[in-house]
Amino acid sequence: MTNKKTPFLDTIYHLRTREHAIIYDKKLDISKEEEQEVIELLRDEYEKEKLNYPFQAPDFDESAALWGSKIVYFATQLVLNREDTASKISALFPDFGKAITPSAMLSADLCLRFLPLLLLQLQHMDADDMILPVLEQKLKQFSYSGIGYDMDLENLDHSVVLSDDCMTQLFLDRVVEKKDKNRGNLEVIKPLLLANFGDFKTIFWNEL
Repeated sequence: MTNKKTPFLDTIYHLRTREHAIIYDKKLDISKEEEQEVIELLRDEYEKEKLNYPFQAPDFDESAALWGSKIVYFATQLVLNREDTASKISALFPDFGKAITPSAMLSADLCLRFLPLLLLQLQHMDADDMILPVLEQKLKQFSYSGIGYDMDLENLDHSVVLSDDCMTQLFLDRVVEKKDKNRGNLEVIKPLLLANFGDFKTIFWNEL
């Protein structure tokens, strides 16, 4: 993609185009130039994806997209690079820090959708890994990206998901795609799924 050293950009590019990540040796610094290049990459990806979104797609949120990409990038690099992990957690995995809107949730999801797979890898390596609960909390806050990942759903807030027709439909579609029974059976979600299925529940998801 480019001859200069751009580990952050290259990782996100490979993640989006080939669905696999690149692990570097202690490459945790990100330049402002790389940040802007990743934002533009993700903006293009969002514009392509939203062509298939139902209803009116929310606008791209560049700050949420960048935040989500950094969370996944740093989680990827810490799969192997675990030197002095404890002191890095708060700096590498901050909260979003802004209002979580449908725009933010969908923009962050461009990369956050890959976080569950990373979490499974980290669990396989060390079930007591200190970064697991930190990253799981991100998936609770950005619940669209956590669909299909087995975690505690108690007190999960779906107000953002249900505040926008496009976001709601995308959420329901992914629950069905992932056959996520835990989320599908939630009191606030199941009636919406059943309404979507109509008379074709046995075809779409007979086990729900």
